[in-house]
Amino acid sequence: MWWQARCSLVKRRQQLLSETEALLRDLPLELVERLPDVKPVRPRLAALERATRRRAFDQPTALRLRLLGEYRDQIANLDAEEKTITRELRALVQASGSTLEQLCGLSTISVAELLVEVGDPRRFTEGGFARFNASAPLVASTGEGPGEPVRHRYNPGGNRRVNAVLHRMAVTQLRCDPRAKRIYATARTDGHHTKKEARRILKRHLSDVVYRRMIRDLAAHPAPQPLLAAQPRAAAAQSRVARQGRARRAA
Repeated sequence: MWWQARCSLVKRRQQLLSETEALLRDLPLELVERLPDVKPVRPRLAALERATRRRAFDQPTALRLRLLGEYRDQIANLDAEEKTITRELRALVQASGSTLEQLCGLSTISVAELLVEVGDPRRFTEGGFARFNASAPLVASTGEGPGEPVRHRYNPGGNRRVNAVLHRMAVTQLRCDPRAKRIYATARTDGHHTKKEARRILKRHLSDVVYRRMIRDLAAHPAPQPLLAAQPRAAAAQSRVARQGRARRAA
């Protein structure tokens, strides 16, 4: 429930940020030049409030400024609400017994997303989990003769949410984890892979790391329900269809 609440909150906030960006671009050049030359919206909104305080403007500009003020307050409220939801998610992750947060590159939000999206990891093998999250590449070799395929290509399928978590994890570990740097460097030098291919090799390794950690956590804290009591999406959909069928028969 808390995870769904955060997903809804993020969508509402992103819509507000997009509308705010459009309004900021429509401001008079005099005001735009007084705003900091940065991409994030929040610093520009704060600077705009200081620059327009106790000043009179024409009606269209005044309307835009009023809307921007309302958007600023709504974004601040959503930011505060997200902090509350993150605290609740952290408590749920700790209660689940998961140790995924100890891995470099995984925040509380990322761990919660993994637990919700994966559900019970025992329904996968190690390779099956990699195919589920699309870190397992697709064979792209033809005419190379017998033996293992040499060339592979990007896998666009699988669960993109889990794949995105692994991508962020790989990017973070490349900055601060020596083992990840060695795997990446080996793929670049010995395997003669491109930068993207080497990063995918690292993601495939991290998929195994995450899977093993989830299986180990589940063995240490056995429970009849998956971690965070999250049903896989397919099971939830089947349950919803069954309830609708019973309701129609009762009617």
